[in-house]
Amino acid sequence: MSIRACFLAVVACSVLACNTSSRRTPELKSADASAVHVSQPAIVWPNGARAAVSLTYDDALRSQLDHAVPALRKHGLLGTFFLIGTSPVLQASPESYRALGRAGHELGAHTMNHPCDRKLSFVKPGMSLQDYDSARMETELAENIAQLRELGQQGPLSFAYPCGSTWLGEPPTSYVPSIEKSFGAARGVTSAIVDPAHPRLFDVASVMGDLSASALIAWVERAVQSGGWLVFTFHGVEGEQMSVDADAHDALLSYLEQNKAQVWTERFGPVAEYVRAHARIEPVAPAASASAK
Repeated sequence: MSIRACFLAVVACSVLACNTSSRRTPELKSADASAVHVSQPAIVWPNGARAAVSLTYDDALRSQLDHAVPALRKHGLLGTFFLIGTSPVLQASPESYRALGRAGHELGAHTMNHPCDRKLSFVKPGMSLQDYDSARMETELAENIAQLRELGQQGPLSFAYPCGSTWLGEPPTSYVPSIEKSFGAARGVTSAIVDPAHPRLFDVASVMGDLSASALIAWVERAVQSGGWLVFTFHGVEGEQMSVDADAHDALLSYLEQNKAQVWTERFGPVAEYVRAHARIEPVAPAASASAK
């Protein structure tokens, strides 16, 4: 081949490479790339959706009833409400939560007293995880479950670990076995998109929802790219702790409503059951297991 021919061939290959690169999906910089673990879809989501999203709300807060519930109704979406049994809002207005159940929302357990590590400033004396043993936790879980049944929640129940902690006592021991006995799935707080090929259904990863509208939507777009399950954890909505702006929350819900063909937005418990029944769960290779955090 002549020198001129070689030069033309190199130019042609370079142009082709540039054109191919320009057609790639732009990288979403607002979401943490390390949180995505799915390279190929490991599950066929309902109705041909590319991803699943669950909207969860913790602690039974007044702002959720005032802002989150009307926004969900406006956009035709359902959420999961993880209830602290001693919440003043729940105690004062149990009928509000019965109404949520009748509307199709899921009511889940978040313990009676929300025990967390005593090093956290908001933890009251006698209510830290260090103050618990298995017997006390199981007694309070049974009370929380009875409360949910009285509010009308049917079928397998879902659970969310307070502060994402799965241990109790001194020295710390896991209370995950107690959760596995009484619940269908449990949500944690590891910030990641769930890989349906390797789901940890009793410590499901979730992303805190106190973000901007663009950041919330970017997480959804990344879930669509990966084919995974994205769980959002909200607390306050337009007020109270770890609050998300009502406008940002509404923008997320609007995006989910407009993208129903790509995103299956469903309550936490039903998605966990679907993953358990339909995911092509693959064994973890020994090397991958050893390197996992």
